[in-house]
Amino acid sequence: MSKPVIVVIPGAWHTPAVFEPVKRKLESDHSYTVLSSKLPSVGSNPPPEDLSKDVETLRKLVTEAIGNGNDVVVVPHSWSGIVAGSALTGMGKKQREENGEKGGVTRIAFMCSFIAPKGVSLLDAIQHVIPDWWEVKEPHTFAKDAEIFYNDLPVSEQQHWMSLLESHAFATKKAKATANAWMEIPNSYLMCENDNAIPIFAQELMVNQAKRMGAEFEVERIKSSHSPFLSQPDRVVEFIRRAAGEKI
Repeated sequence: MSKPVIVVIPGAWHTPAVFEPVKRKLESDHSYTVLSSKLPSVGSNPPPEDLSKDVETLRKLVTEAIGNGNDVVVVPHSWSGIVAGSALTGMGKKQREENGEKGGVTRIAFMCSFIAPKGVSLLDAIQHVIPDWWEVKEPHTFAKDAEIFYNDLPVSEQQHWMSLLESHAFATKKAKATANAWMEIPNSYLMCENDNAIPIFAQELMVNQAKRMGAEFEVERIKSSHSPFLSQPDRVVEFIRRAAGEKI
């Protein structure tokens, strides 16, 4: 039986470059196909005014991954969890089979990620309190503190990854989630206990809320910053492999 295709989605300000260590290991060591894409809300000028372009981009990428009937695991990080929750509705393997279609998303594997119910925005989730490490220059936002994302990396590496960050559309942080795909599709969640961007209590709160709504979640924990794919790529590879159905 062929392995599912892995689709990894970067969060706010980030590009797929941050996933290269994990991508290489999954492809070269474990024979997975890994796809990723920068979302339109990152680095665009003018930036999108809502989630629709990000949703469209992810749906196109997942459609490409499904191809002629592949299973797919989608791995959103941070803010992109909101995009995944909106974009993947109807793309689950179960839902596609009910429509006579082959393949589909078998699991969403969130990494220290936002889970926003339909009608809730990122700003709603943080109670409209703008973090002091955001630099807001509407219509853009910028991140300005390496310790928020990379506090378990050496300073030189923190500076390198900070140099690759791009702008992020402020409007998409105000945009409401449009669906709860995580209610339709089984989920995994990698909780990062030393995360300075989304504190562990907030990660726990979102997962528990989704569970109360009826979502299915398998939870793993790691002592990591907001960027475990950089500081502990082997551990993230294991998480993704388990989400893909491997017994390890």
